[in-house]
Amino acid sequence: MPKRNVTPYTTPMTLGKIVTKVHQSLLACTAAIMLTALACAGGSDDVGDATSTSTREPNTTAEATTTTLSVQDEVEETYLAFVAMLDRITTTTVDPNDPELAQRMVDPALGGFRTQLSTWQAQGQIWLAGDQSRHEVERVVVKPDGMSAEVIDCVVANDALVAAGTTAVSFPPPRTDRGVTTMLNQSGRWMVSKTEVTQHWDGVAGCAA
Repeated sequence: MPKRNVTPYTTPMTLGKIVTKVHQSLLACTAAIMLTALACAGGSDDVGDATSTSTREPNTTAEATTTTLSVQDEVEETYLAFVAMLDRITTTTVDPNDPELAQRMVDPALGGFRTQLSTWQAQGQIWLAGDQSRHEVERVVVKPDGMSAEVIDCVVANDALVAAGTTAVSFPPPRTDRGVTTMLNQSGRWMVSKTEVTQHWDGVAGCAA
């Protein structure tokens, strides 16, 4: 999938490892990042106990002049916008006060990611997207009450944390993570609450093989 989560594969991150610059680089032991930094290494083989697993189904409603997204599609669309935001911020300003953060994230993900951004900004560092980084949403699970959902993501990343202004870099070996990002419906808007890595493989392997 187009790169979505930013996952710091070279250093541990609070948001887990921002799932490849969500290349997901969103965002996990404490908050998200990537799915993407997503990341306490390891994890179980289960992607979580969802009370209801909903797979996206074709919209069979008569197509008029407008198209209504299913809940699953709406969640995925919002998640991808979150990933794009992570890509933008982590590779440019690393600004913990970027207004879009509060539009797409809530605590604990929001607070954890802002803390990490503050650290990178103070150290004059940004992320560079790896030459093998990519990301793909495997499925979206919406809970029965329609107020929370999980996005299961497969991320390959070899991003590098470098000094701002760096134009050339030797990227690290890739790693593959399967992550789960929890999203909450708040006043009709889907927000990222946390991200965690459930499985990890060295190289391009596992869910990416």
